[in-house]
Amino acid sequence: MKSLKYILAIGVLASSLQAEMVKVTESTLITKPFTEKVKVGEQCYEDTVEVNVRCGSTDTNSIGVDTLVGAVIGVAIGNQIGGGNGRDVAKVVGGLGGAYTANNMRAGKMCKSYETVTRCEPKYEYRTVQKTIGYNNCAYVDGVKYCKQTKEPIEYLNIKKTITVY
Repeated sequence: MKSLKYILAIGVLASSLQAEMVKVTESTLITKPFTEKVKVGEQCYEDTVEVNVRCGSTDTNSIGVDTLVGAVIGVAIGNQIGGGNGRDVAKVVGGLGGAYTANNMRAGKMCKSYETVTRCEPKYEYRTVQKTIGYNNCAYVDGVKYCKQTKEPIEYLNIKKTITVY
């Protein structure tokens, strides 16, 4: 009687592992939505912009009214400096300096102008696409469905079953 109890206890506790490879019967895609920004073209439009341009005469070799006025002002300023021969030198230098300054100011004067330019900006759309992130591989063993998720589809599942004898 005692040995029967031991055999029964060992039988209840006895278990074995059984492994088998089972052919996958269904492999379904696992997808996830991804939203991406896609350039679909350009949108162009006309725009008016302000630009600085040189205005007036660009000829610095001619003597204009502005050059003469500059020379007269330079002589007047030179007349206020020094005395005797120094005053005469100051008048000459002031006249030449005034004429030179007025003549160069004419060439360097900037004016505002406007021009039309075409500007283009990229045009984007947001699109949601389904991307595959893996596969759900399933097989049936004894009426029970077993599945394993993988990055690529597989042909067989390795299934290990534990059998316990009571």
